[in-house]
Amino acid sequence: MAEIQQSITIGYFCAALGGIVTLALWYDFVRTGKKRFPLSLAGFLLLIHPAWTVSAIHGDCGFLKRNFSYGFTALFIGLLVIQVVFSKRGGS
Repeated sequence: MAEIQQSITIGYFCAALGGIVTLALWYDFVRTGKKRFPLSLAGFLLLIHPAWTVSAIHGDCGFLKRNFSYGFTALFIGLLVIQVVFSKRGGS
């Protein structure tokens, strides 16, 4: 049971980090007025995040939820890096 709870907790922490990245991307949109694809993609990823779409109770004690959450976190960090690069360049 401890493994399941740990997987659920990790999923929620990864989702919270994704929410923070999405808010940072939204803030950049409000600040610059330029909407870029990372914001839309981050919002979509947050909607389908494994923290609330993958069950930890049935199957593998939540290891799939945990691993997918790590992958989504990597995607969120990648989107943030892309946004920073676009902002530095002044690109669209």
